[in-house]
Amino acid sequence: MHDVVLRGGRDRSVRRRHPWVLSGSVDRVAGAAGEPEPGAEVRVLDAAGEVLGFGHYSPRSALRVRLHTFGKDEPEDDWLARRIERAVARRRTDPTLARTDAVRLVNAEGDGLPGLVADRYGDVVVARFATAGMATRRERVADALRAATGAAAGFERGDSTAARREGMAARQGPLWGEPPGEPVTVREGERRYRVDLVGGQKTGFYLDLRDARDRVESEARGRRVLDAFAYTGGFGAAAARGGAASVTLVESSRPALALARENLALNAGVAATQLVATDAFRYLRGEGERFDLLVLDPPPLARRRDDARRAARAYKDLLLHALRRASDDALVFAFRCSHAVGGELFRQIAFGASLDAGRPVQVAGAFTLPPDHPVALDHPEGAYFGGLLLRT
Repeated sequence: MHDVVLRGGRDRSVRRRHPWVLSGSVDRVAGAAGEPEPGAEVRVLDAAGEVLGFGHYSPRSALRVRLHTFGKDEPEDDWLARRIERAVARRRTDPTLARTDAVRLVNAEGDGLPGLVADRYGDVVVARFATAGMATRRERVADALRAATGAAAGFERGDSTAARREGMAARQGPLWGEPPGEPVTVREGERRYRVDLVGGQKTGFYLDLRDARDRVESEARGRRVLDAFAYTGGFGAAAARGGAASVTLVESSRPALALARENLALNAGVAATQLVATDAFRYLRGEGERFDLLVLDPPPLARRRDDARRAARAYKDLLLHALRRASDDALVFAFRCSHAVGGELFRQIAFGASLDAGRPVQVAGAFTLPPDHPVALDHPEGAYFGGLLLRT
């Protein structure tokens, strides 16, 4: 095993159990001949030679090591399988997840498994390997997921962004069983959704928005609803189930809108629906109908901390124009999807948009990640998601 030796004074974050070792913190790599292979198991030592933990090595990434075990004791051979088994068992026994068969089973650092995300949709498990460390252990991960879930099939979704960062080939295909040949149907309470596990975003659906969809359903009755950045209509379908007077979905992807039409039909109940294939920013800046309930769930606008200022301007622009399209006593569900834009900054952005729009706004609620998306206290970057429920 190679040793990754940190520079003097650069061991504080590891001692505080943060799982990321940045390339600038590394003094040298010692031990066996040559540099470790991508994904290799390494020990992390401070400058004085004290063993601080063990992790996976990524020679091309700015995150040079992702630690999975802290302390001087080497992890047991079956640590990976045992953590997957524990993560799956926790979801199985969580009463708040009993009403759905679409659940995140493994949430990377939140479950002590950096670089691994696995979601279950009915009888199919979909995994994404975001690091060389997990990708090189693909078969072990698949065996552990299959044993822990008993699912009929497992499928790997490619992650081209992670592949470029890690210097590995992007791969997509079956892990076990037969890959899904068409979208699968999943349930969230009384709602039903068709999910494209092979071609959809992420692993197919945004499971982190489940609680927010519940709230939209409960607030929708009799309201004119706008689902901006609708993707496959998760919020629009929830509003339909909740008895909205009308639902307008705005989404630039026509394939996503086609599946959204199916999801609206599955959840029925609205007097009028409109699907608009255009950019949601452009749509909101235009003149037109005012809405009683608006959902703003844009894609990530800040993938790095350096992007935060630009993202703040974009969020403010989005909220400003949404407030101008909102009726009196309207509800605005606004979401962020980046740890670089935190909750306090997001509130400040909403305040600025309210001032510029000349409309006083109340905070009527807030959203965080659901229980199947745990965040480790040692890794605050895992809290990438949040939302506000605003009332005009």
